[in-house]
Amino acid sequence: MKRCIAIFLCCATLFSLAACGCQSEDAVSVQAVSMISGGGSVGLIDRCPGKVVSGQTVKVNKDEGKNVLELLVQEGDMVEEGSVLFTYDAAAMELDLEKLRLELESLENAIVAANNEIEELERQKAMVYITNQLSYTIQIDTKKADLREAEYKKALKQREIAAMEAALEATEVTAPISGRVMAVSESAGGGGYEEPAGRGDGSGDGSAYITIMDITTYRIQGNINELNLYSLTVGMPVIIRSRLDGNITWHGTVESIDWENPVNPNQGGAMYYYGPVDEMTSSSKYPFYVTLSSAEGLILGQHVYVEPDYGQGEKKDGIWLPAWYICDAEGDAWVWAANARDRLEKRSVTLSDYNDELGVYLVTDGLALTDYLAFPEEGLTAGRSVSYFSEESFGQEGAPMEEGSLIAEDVFFATEGDADFVTDGDADFAAGNGMG
Repeated sequence: MKRCIAIFLCCATLFSLAACGCQSEDAVSVQAVSMISGGGSVGLIDRCPGKVVSGQTVKVNKDEGKNVLELLVQEGDMVEEGSVLFTYDAAAMELDLEKLRLELESLENAIVAANNEIEELERQKAMVYITNQLSYTIQIDTKKADLREAEYKKALKQREIAAMEAALEATEVTAPISGRVMAVSESAGGGGYEEPAGRGDGSGDGSAYITIMDITTYRIQGNINELNLYSLTVGMPVIIRSRLDGNITWHGTVESIDWENPVNPNQGGAMYYYGPVDEMTSSSKYPFYVTLSSAEGLILGQHVYVEPDYGQGEKKDGIWLPAWYICDAEGDAWVWAANARDRLEKRSVTLSDYNDELGVYLVTDGLALTDYLAFPEEGLTAGRSVSYFSEESFGQEGAPMEEGSLIAEDVFFATEGDADFVTDGDADFAAGNGMG
């Protein structure tokens, strides 16, 4: 129900803006069927804002207990997979290894001594009367406990020595991927390699010693609002549209949706509110990632729109009309059309197929691409004069903005208590359309 109301208000807003500067206050704005059927899906497909990010970001940490001898890279350097990032201080490690070996030798000597003492106590115990053997039994049990503890410490020490010997053979730490060094933090702790989940924006991480970003492959990072959470699922094919030209598209597949880490609404762009908003009426956003079929033409950091791929990019034969233009679609279908006298009339149309995903009907009779239609808002009457909304005026000052600028993710209309707001820094949209 909310979706239908939002679509209705989208189109009502579009036509009210198109009516600016019309010939008469009573004139009804009409739009060519060729424009409506060719791309008139404003508000129909949920679109989410997104941007181009790196395909992978990897954190490289220092191993605990090791000292770095030489750092061979700095922030901004380009590195190849396998190139040396830094080296450990082998001299200090050799001293530590020698110390571990001395501790192991001490434990081995303690174990030999404990075994000898146990044998001697058992020999003495066998030589005394049974009434005097209790004290020997207690001493033997104590020595056996000490022996087990020494053997356990010996096993631990042997593992430490093996790890240190392996570390001495690998004093050079290499890059796990090719890319750019985004950050170097001298205060970072240990831990080896780590691929941070949900990253890819190229920002450094203070918990890592070195952060490397793969800039050779791209993916899309977007935010999905909880009001649209069912519009995207993992594995779904999607279309990526340029924000500058909606006809420029790429294709991909939803890789993941991070439901555990909602985006902070106070970060990543301005937010404009219209009407009272509180935590009960605002909505959360969640990051998702898209794997691209091809990244040709994309630029790192470029802002795009992401929408489910229902086949809307495919050219269809015939006139496919959005359902909201059609009155009584289940009965004697008709539309509001402009006649030859530039007046509004009710015109009967014949419908055929219906695309549920796109919400469009195939009109087989009653309309031509050169006809003009009005949105069936309340109060329309036959005989009213019409104002023609042409393709030439599309995007000009005072006319509606270009197709795709009004998207379900960026603008939520007030329905059932939801507050209006524009997000993701689209201040130009708000300012250019009289909303702020």
